This record gives sequence, structure tokens and C-alpha cells, in this order.
Amino acid sequence: MTKSRSNGGKKGVGGRRVPRPDFAMGRVTKRLRGSKIIYDARDDIAMDLMGMYASKVTDVVDIVAGEDGGQTVRLRDVDDIPDNALRAIKKIKVTPGRFGDVVEVEMIDRVKLGQMLAKAAGLLDVEKEVDKPSVVSIEMVMPEEDKKDE
Repeated sequence: MTKSRSNGGKKGVGGRRVPRPDFAMGRVTKRLRGSKIIYDARDDIAMDLMGMYASKVTDVVDIVAGEDGGQTVRLRDVDDIPDNALRAIKKIKVTPGRFGDVVEVEMIDRVKLGQMLAKAAGLLDVEKEVDKPSVVSIEMVMPEEDKKDE
């Protein structure tokens, strides 16, 4: 008695087994389930991305006139920073210095985010040249006149 395989005993290309269809469909369904979650939340994701794109560094820091006539940069209180600006902060680095702590605030890359938003909106797609004029050749053939000589 021979052992039966899950694929009906058939071998695929190169003698390898062909995976069962239900196994492959399980992986596809798992991948689509994640996409469905993203698809259902696409409006919220788009609004978050646009909010991050619209945020500026002045949403996070205040530039105030100093006592000596120069300008001083101060961090705002976390409660005063809008949510979209908080999401747009990539890194905060605090370095102790001689005259106090030096705080560096790095925001996300707006150029990359703008390119991603433009691509998602279809602004970077190359349009098909539908209105492109085409060359048409028209050949007119006139009927021959009957010869009266005959």
C-alpha cells in the first residue's frame, strides 16, 4: 500500500510537492486581514499624516526676545503642544551643558512625508496621453467613368 500525499500524489515542477490550496489561502487571508484593518482606517491614517505634514517646529518651541536683545528658544509645555506636532517629533535629545541643558528637537522628514502623501493621492502618477492626436490616413477612391468608346 502506498502513502497518499495531501496534493493527490502529484509532484510539481522539479519534483517538489505542490502546497495544499487551503494552506496557501490561509496565508493570503492572514495578509488581507491586516490590509482590511488599514483599509478601514484609511481616512484616520490620512488625517494623521496630513496633520504631521502641517506641523511646524514653532508648534513645539517658542522663540522669544531675550534680555540682551537676542532671541531665546524655549520648549513649550507638553499640554500646549498640538497632538499632530507631538506625532511629528522624531527625536528629542537633552545634552547637559555649561550654561544649562541643551535640548535638540528633531522633526520628521516633511519632504518624504509629502512625497508619500502625493503618491497616495495619485498626484505623482503619469497620466495616459488620451488626448494625444493620432494620425489617420483617409484615401478617397473615385468611381471610374464608363468609357463611351466601346
